[in-house]
Amino acid sequence: MKNEKGVSTWAVILIIAIIIVVAIYWSKYFARPMATVMMGGAAQAQPAIEKAHKAIDAVSQTNKVTDEAAKKVGDDMEKGK
Repeated sequence: MKNEKGVSTWAVILIIAIIIVVAIYWSKYFARPMATVMMGGAAQAQPAIEKAHKAIDAVSQTNKVTDEAAKKVGDDMEKGK
């Protein structure tokens, strides 16, 4: 019985060691390149994001001007009554 318990302990230790080795290789060969690709994609998309922000600002400013013009027309209509 003592040998069986020792074998199962070594099996658990071996499984833990394999998991650690797999984690190290995964981080070395997959995680870093994946992060590089993801960050490269973010840097590549930055000009488009800036254009979208400029477009949002332009639309916002256009909405303000339109609201002011509509308000002015409404005030002029009230004064004309």
